[in-house]
Amino acid sequence: MLEESKKQHAWHVAINQHHNLCGDGPRPEWKRWMYEAKELANEVPRLALLFKMERLGTLPKLHKQCSMSPVEPVEDNHLTCCLGTECRKCEALLALEKAELEPEEIDQAKAWTCATHIVSEGGDQAREGYILTVDDRMFWDTAYHYLSITEG
Repeated sequence: MLEESKKQHAWHVAINQHHNLCGDGPRPEWKRWMYEAKELANEVPRLALLFKMERLGTLPKLHKQCSMSPVEPVEDNHLTCCLGTECRKCEALLALEKAELEPEEIDQAKAWTCATHIVSEGGDQAREGYILTVDDRMFWDTAYHYLSITEG
């Protein structure tokens, strides 16, 4: 894991240097897609795993925001992409289930298809993940709720 973290950091530094974020010289046109490419390297394996977990029915059934919070049941845990489509109802992903491939290969095909679609639409703008489970959504909703509280 540490080695992968070092690679991700080096990749990020190289992109920043390309954009000359640390210097005073002329800056090239900003290429956000370079950062999105780096994100794809992390997201595609994660998406394939999520598709496998949904297929096997092993997505989490309980949610715990932090060590101090109560455990909450997760009703109907399923996948939804950051573009707002429930994955199990996505026509493009449903079409892939008809391919003459092993289930794990279909998971991979779905991961690449979904990731490519998301990138073609501008990427994960909120930076919550290309695909969220219901419990992921519970996490983010709670986090945003507490971030919005102002002391007065």
